[in-house]
Amino acid sequence: MKIFANKRRSAFTLAEMLMSIGCGSLILAAVVTAGVAMQRSFAAVEVYSTAEDDQLRVLDYVAMDCRRATAASVTSNVLSLTLPVYYNAGSSNTPYAPTLTSGALSYGSGSVTVNYQQSGKTFTREVVIKNSSGTTTSDNTSTIARNVSSFTVTPLDQGSTNGTVTCSIMFFPSFTHMMGSGTWRSGGTAPSNGLGVNGDWYVIDTTASDPTTVGDVYFNTSGSYSKLQNIKATTVYCKTFLRNAGARQ
Repeated sequence: MKIFANKRRSAFTLAEMLMSIGCGSLILAAVVTAGVAMQRSFAAVEVYSTAEDDQLRVLDYVAMDCRRATAASVTSNVLSLTLPVYYNAGSSNTPYAPTLTSGALSYGSGSVTVNYQQSGKTFTREVVIKNSSGTTTSDNTSTIARNVSSFTVTPLDQGSTNGTVTCSIMFFPSFTHMMGSGTWRSGGTAPSNGLGVNGDWYVIDTTASDPTTVGDVYFNTSGSYSKLQNIKATTVYCKTFLRNAGARQ
């Protein structure tokens, strides 16, 4: 005679299984959505910080060199500044003792010229060093800002500017997720539909006759440009007084 133990088996019902899967899916979707939102927020903050660093770097460089300049000129929208030769070009790099002549400080022999200009979408700073005989001993160009739309320097009219250098630099807006990956363009008027191809961007720069339109952004889709609302390009301005008397003459 066999005695069978009374075994009780239990499991989820179909309704319980479907409910568990549904709740798990909702929780997983919430986690994924939160993760994507955090990644987008981080990317947006990183892009903003990079753009702000470029803008502050440009202002600091231009202001610093203008304050030290002994001469300034604007040719073909290139800002050229002549700086004193502060240090000996030899291995010692010892500073020269300055002398005051006609209200202007002079240092060592030779010259240091700094050129600021826009090159494509980059903003560059070129430093040219020449010795006392006028021979170029060093010529280095470095990029100090990217994603630049336009660079404008006010012509140096000492009668009206009272010895100041005024310039403006416009930066293309940066988008983490862009609707297109085409070419950025800029100009003083709204773009014509025949310009560029689908996916291109266009910004109204500081040459516009209507100042209220400066910074407006347009996007090319289906063969025509449309203005994007609530989006503006960033423009930074720099107005620096020329401290050295020789630069203001």
